[in-house]
Amino acid sequence: MLNNTFVSILFSSIFIFNGFCNNPRIIDTLEIHNQIKSYGLDEDLINFKSHFFSSIIFKNDSTIFYNPNSTLHLFEIRLGNNLKVSKISKSIRSGHNFNRYLFIHEDVIYSYGGEGLFNSFPGLIYFDHSTGTWHRKKIKNYPFDSQKVLNSWKIGNKIMVLLRHFSEPETNAFDDNIKFSFGEIDLEEFKYIPNFSFKGNYEELLFQSGLGFFRGNYIYDSDLYSLHGYFQENNSVEYRVFDKISGSLIRNSKLDALKKVNGLSYIYIKDSTIYYRDKSGNIESFDVNSGSVIHSKDFLKLYKSKSKSELPYYFISIMILLLIILSIKKGKSYFSNASTNKLTKELLIIEHKLKDQKPMTISKEKLDELFGIAHYSYETIKTRRSYIINNLNKNTNIKIERVRNHSDKRFFDYKIS
Repeated sequence: MLNNTFVSILFSSIFIFNGFCNNPRIIDTLEIHNQIKSYGLDEDLINFKSHFFSSIIFKNDSTIFYNPNSTLHLFEIRLGNNLKVSKISKSIRSGHNFNRYLFIHEDVIYSYGGEGLFNSFPGLIYFDHSTGTWHRKKIKNYPFDSQKVLNSWKIGNKIMVLLRHFSEPETNAFDDNIKFSFGEIDLEEFKYIPNFSFKGNYEELLFQSGLGFFRGNYIYDSDLYSLHGYFQENNSVEYRVFDKISGSLIRNSKLDALKKVNGLSYIYIKDSTIYYRDKSGNIESFDVNSGSVIHSKDFLKLYKSKSKSELPYYFISIMILLLIILSIKKGKSYFSNASTNKLTKELLIIEHKLKDQKPMTISKEKLDELFGIAHYSYETIKTRRSYIINNLNKNTNIKIERVRNHSDKRFFDYKIS
């Protein structure tokens, strides 16, 4: 999350992009934010300061689209001396699309996967300019039991994707009965082609970060690579490059040497070359494979290894223990920041829903509908209801109290204040 210093730099400066022409256009973030605020949208839900540069895609050198993370709002931003921001979507609600994959294919804007409100969305949606609305795109042969998109990337005319499927974990949570599958979506025929599948246990479900990754606060997507920047609390940014051919997320010495993007500077990839322009206009470039590799997470190799053989339980336990130790040692890393941001967004959305219900006493069925958990099994609903209520009472201005039903003392209602 940005600290106050970094935020002030970001909003008092401008961002220059040089991906399409020799005369780089200027992206004035302060003016863009001011025009967006004129639409009267919830600033907390849009979270412009932290996620603007991870929520933009380029149509060309003079036009970009901005889809705030976790929402269905869409803005068209025309760059130049007379910068103009237009809200082209009619959507007024948020979506289950935190950490979704946003891309353009043949001049159509798509959003794939994502999560929110304690739910996940495993489908593909596209924006219809003629109606100003988002629609779900039907994919032939797409697994009917898909529950969540854990990892995805576009290369050429296809999307490589790792899916988690619905299973019966409540029978025995530690059984190896959670199904994962890896395949591709053909964007010409919109058809799903499976490659292989494997099963995992409860630990793998709990620590899904080992099967995918948070896309970051800064994203630049090219044909063969994508750049990901993670804002840190010490006023810095950690960069990673994702190789779409090998399916590897790489940290190297060249990336570590780059300074943070502060509004005047920027980073992008063209072919296999990374370009960095500092705030003075000096350009540095280097090959994406130069420097020494500090760490590489090879997702394709990981998935294929799981499809061939199951890892011994003791080895999985050791890996989980190491992950916990590393997580505690690292503190508020970008993964924990992403999780905190996601929970905060979800609580804000639920809090807005409940404001219209206070002061009032409602049934548990009505409360479950407002929480978006009514479709789960009985035991899952109880667990999630308790979890959400505890977080709301602790972190928001909404207070929920369980009270006896006046007409039937055997049952409980919920008082919202």
